[in-house]
Amino acid sequence: MIRSAVLAAISSAALVAHAAESPQALDVPAGDLTSALKILAMQTNVELMFRGEELAGFQTQGVSGTLLPSEAIQRLLEGTDLKIFVDPDGALLIGKEPGQANRRFQQIGSRSASAAVRLAQAPSSERTQANDTVPVGIETVNVFGTLDNELSVGSKSGLSLRETPKSVTVVTRERIEAQNLTSLVDAMNQTTGVTVANYSPVSNAYFSRGFLVQTIQLDGGAPAFLGGFGSFLTPDTAEFDHVEMLRGVDGMYSGAGEPGGVINLVRKRAKAAPAMTVSASAGSWDSYRGEIDVTGSLAQDGRLRGRAVGSYENKSYFYDNAESDKRLGFATIEYDLTPSTLLIAGGSYQRRKEDGYTGRGLPRYNNGADLHLGPETSLTPKWSHWYSTTKEMFARAEQSYGASGVVKLNFTRIEESSDSDYMYAFGAINPTTLAGAQVRAFGDQYSTTQELLDLSASGKFTLFGLEHRYTVGTDYSRIDGGGQKLFFLTGYAPFGTTYNAINLFDFDPNNYPQTARVPRGMYPVNQQSQNGFYGTIGIQLAEPLRLTLGGRYGTYRYEQVYQPWVLATGSYGTPSVTRYDDNKFIPSVALGWDFATDWSAYASYAETYKVQANLLQGPLPGTPLDPITGGGFEVGVKGELFGVLNVAGAVYRIVRENQGVQDLAYPPGTVSSSGSSCCYIQQQDITSEGFDAEISGTVLPGWQMFGGYTYNQNKSEGGTASTVYSSGAYYLDRTPRHMVKLWTTWQLPNALSRWTLNGGVVWQTETSVSGTVVTNTATNVPFTFTQPGYSLLNASVQYRLTDNLTLGLYGDNLLDKTYYRVISNSVTDNYYGSPRSFVFTLRGQW
Repeated sequence: MIRSAVLAAISSAALVAHAAESPQALDVPAGDLTSALKILAMQTNVELMFRGEELAGFQTQGVSGTLLPSEAIQRLLEGTDLKIFVDPDGALLIGKEPGQANRRFQQIGSRSASAAVRLAQAPSSERTQANDTVPVGIETVNVFGTLDNELSVGSKSGLSLRETPKSVTVVTRERIEAQNLTSLVDAMNQTTGVTVANYSPVSNAYFSRGFLVQTIQLDGGAPAFLGGFGSFLTPDTAEFDHVEMLRGVDGMYSGAGEPGGVINLVRKRAKAAPAMTVSASAGSWDSYRGEIDVTGSLAQDGRLRGRAVGSYENKSYFYDNAESDKRLGFATIEYDLTPSTLLIAGGSYQRRKEDGYTGRGLPRYNNGADLHLGPETSLTPKWSHWYSTTKEMFARAEQSYGASGVVKLNFTRIEESSDSDYMYAFGAINPTTLAGAQVRAFGDQYSTTQELLDLSASGKFTLFGLEHRYTVGTDYSRIDGGGQKLFFLTGYAPFGTTYNAINLFDFDPNNYPQTARVPRGMYPVNQQSQNGFYGTIGIQLAEPLRLTLGGRYGTYRYEQVYQPWVLATGSYGTPSVTRYDDNKFIPSVALGWDFATDWSAYASYAETYKVQANLLQGPLPGTPLDPITGGGFEVGVKGELFGVLNVAGAVYRIVRENQGVQDLAYPPGTVSSSGSSCCYIQQQDITSEGFDAEISGTVLPGWQMFGGYTYNQNKSEGGTASTVYSSGAYYLDRTPRHMVKLWTTWQLPNALSRWTLNGGVVWQTETSVSGTVVTNTATNVPFTFTQPGYSLLNASVQYRLTDNLTLGLYGDNLLDKTYYRVISNSVTDNYYGSPRSFVFTLRGQW
């Protein structure tokens, strides 16, 4: 009855539109359904909308000839379970079910497709007049927008981007391919509000809103530790469908850590529809890469599905002596055990070899002036290396219950091992004598295991005529880096004086040999663990107003044992032990208001914490300090502009408080067998505040854009630079005040529809650093230097050679801007950004 009434309303609306559908000459090639629908939309001027994840994996036989647009749509969807829904504004949604967030879409049958197409082709003013009789819901999905996409970061219940009361950026698979983003570093460099400190190919730090991002999640599971304990997570995007970045405080699901945010990597899923993607790339500095991605049903009924991904990359870098060789394999299977039970399992293996490796950058003159060594300069020999393997195993289970409930179990185990020998030059240079540079050489052996487990239940219930939500769960994370060994290399200071002071301006690192290892120390124990119990309830106060209350009780434990090598005895010496634990309850609260059909506003407060129980408060023997807390308040708005552009903006204020600093009323020292030191007081506070804004969507048919702007200012009170550094928040004074990240893509119309043009810019204001360096003559020299603001222009062009093959040319830093991507001090750790580069890619999809 209702469906008949809807169809009648649509048909009458189409008659009012006075836009008769007529046959058109069409040429839509076979292949990926998503690509085919985009081409059809361009050729017919029909506004089509769809979710990329619902269409992923579907193939089509294509259409050609003179056809009605409605006939073309039906033919493209043949053999799928996809349906057509119509929006009151005349747009067509292709998908399975419109869902809660798309209530304004109504399904139409094939006999009504023609009427819907006529309505979609009508001018917007006529559509509005025609649709006075069509019921209106809350939100329209945009073809390239993400406000309606379900997230696995920031909640456990699959909230949409619009429903999530946080600032979140999604780097989609489409964007990964359009910009040739092959690593997490690449993706974060294009993410709103994120500053990347790219110290080396394997040592990277990400900062958001002035704070270090210490947490990474996989498919929204328990928090993994990003860096430290011998862990060097260097994700390749070949394994992942998309990347989610939540900026600001998220202690509810990420546990202990800094208030910078959390990165969530969403793995690729197995699909029932058979599909294969293959790509091959070649670019600047002898860079070569290949990928293959195959998915499909492993049983006739489609209940068992599989997917396998492989990639190989071999390249040099823009600086001398360095080469990289990386291989990745990823596989996953999914099984519908019952209609309500889903099982997922998989794993990955990555082997990476970095020759010419160093984790240290370039020095400067001791007063901070630039040495002008140039981006191609490397102070590391070819024999320096870092070789690693990463093995990952994961399993997931989802059990639906009732009308909306689901229980999720998510487990991941990551095993990393690495071996490295490396030499580097460093030292603040005297501008008069040109002395001050030295060489050092070390070796490391690491072996690290992370285990991550998350169990949650979420659903909805009705009370007082309104729908409410709930989530309860627990998670456990553990990282164990015990057994790590550290080495000196003989002849290099401090273990020997054969190779020490150098003339940096007449220095060839390849003249310095790789010598034998001598033990320096080891960590027989090096681990941390945390677990938490969390819960949230979303109370629908009124139809447009939702209050979400939540809390997490978390426990944290840290233990490290270090044994130095004693040369006189030829054995490891007396161990030093650091051991502490603590627990804390943290709250969260959010208020959301759907104040218009396509607009929502929110206000949220959340906390995180960082344990510092190894620091004791006087008087002796001392009591452990309470954890550092990070509280974040955010007010924002999300919605649609002109019905086609997704917009989000937020103002925020984060206060990280109670960092322990030395209490000068007591002499410093270690006072317990657990390695705790005394005495400290909690007095250092760091405040970060600013504004984020994003806009994305379809500006005109075929023209997509993404833009992100960030303003940040911050200050530290009650502490010194050394305590800020040790707290992990040391990058605050090097966060740009303003950042802009733009990307746009345009598929040319009509006869030129095989061409797609893309372009973007990354712009930031100046950053500066100051301090004091102790030179090789034991003189304190103050330094200050600035990296001026800069813009990086990037672009790409793709041409569809055949129905299945696309050729792309990608260019980065097209104006060949010379700049420092990281600035640190006058001794070392200053890194040039990449010069202009190009990559050709041939991609095939079947």
